[in-house]
Amino acid sequence: MIDLESQPALVVGGGKVALRRVRTLLEAGAKVTLVAPEASTELIRLAGAKQIAWRKKIFASDDLGEAWVVVAATDDPEVNRFVAEAAGPRRLVNVADQPELGNFRVPVRLQRGRLIFSVSTGGASPILARKIRDDLAEQYDQSWEEKLDRLYEERRQMKASGWSQAERKERLRRLVEELITDM
Repeated sequence: MIDLESQPALVVGGGKVALRRVRTLLEAGAKVTLVAPEASTELIRLAGAKQIAWRKKIFASDDLGEAWVVVAATDDPEVNRFVAEAAGPRRLVNVADQPELGNFRVPVRLQRGRLIFSVSTGGASPILARKIRDDLAEQYDQSWEEKLDRLYEERRQMKASGWSQAERKERLRRLVEELITDM
C-alpha cells in the first residue's frame, strides 16, 4: 500500500487491463495520464470528463515526464518491455503481462472503511487472488466499516486519556477480541 494522492501516474495502453489500472490509480487519488493511439470507450469517457489526460499517440520515453508510477498495459510485450526499461529503477513500474519486468504488482483489494485487505499471488494467478478477496468479503462484511470507526475513536480517546501504555494496550486487546467474537 502506498499513498498516491496527487502523484503523477502514467498508463501506457488503451484496453481492458489499462482501464483496470487507471481505475485503481484514480481510486488512490493519482493524477493519471494515458498514452495510447487508441482507447476503449470507457477510457475515452474518462478523458472527456477530464478525469484523466489522454495523449493519443504511441509511447515515447519523453512521455514519462514527472510520472512517479508507470504502468505498461499494452497487448504488445515488446512495447511493455520498452516502457519498463525507459521508466528505469527510480520509478514504480508495473508491467501487466510480465510482472518480472516491474518493481511492484497491483494486488486485488477489499476495503471496509479503514480496513483494507490486499491480496496478491505475485503474478501466479490473478483468478486465485480474486477468489481469496471474495472469500474475505464474505467474512468481513460492510459492518466492519462501523466496527473499525468505533475502534479508531476508542483508540483516539484512550491516547488523550492519560492512561498508561499498558492500560491502553489491554483495553484495545479486549475491544479487538469483542469485535472478533461478534463475527
